[in-house]
Amino acid sequence: MANSNRLSLRQILVEGYYDMRRRLTRRLGSVELASEVLHEAWLRLDDARDAALLLRPNDYIFRVALNIASDRRRTDNRRLSYSEVESLYHFADTVLHADREIEARSEVAALGRAFEGLTQRQQAILIAVRVEGTPHAELARRFGISERMIDKDLRRALEHCANQLERTLNTRFSSHPFKSSTE
Repeated sequence: MANSNRLSLRQILVEGYYDMRRRLTRRLGSVELASEVLHEAWLRLDDARDAALLLRPNDYIFRVALNIASDRRRTDNRRLSYSEVESLYHFADTVLHADREIEARSEVAALGRAFEGLTQRQQAILIAVRVEGTPHAELARRFGISERMIDKDLRRALEHCANQLERTLNTRFSSHPFKSSTE
């Protein structure tokens, strides 16, 4: 008996589909939404209980469709739109860039303070070797000292800066620029 009632609710929906869609369109403001909720209502009618007790099955089906539409709107209101997601992404990206910029400025300021603690010759040697890539031999001629003294001044400058920045100095690599086997 219950199975035939479920079938009859589906039959009522199929027979009155265009009228119900028209009524739902007026109520919901969208033909597509009205069609979608009617299709979902048809699926849910399979789970209907006590269908034999319904006095007005058309009204029952219409109410099921309205409830489905209401559920969809609530769900859609909980979800962020594409533009909202994009704006949150860009906001987070901006915050990350701002944090990195603040951190970088802080490190540059700390390096500047560490740099002030070096002698003028150590400053010049550090910039010449690490920034400009000047060979040690050329610096030795420029300052009138040995290449070994250039190495020592560079090492002291690097150690001082590393200590001031609370970093460990990587000692695996030489302070000399790379020389190929053909030189």
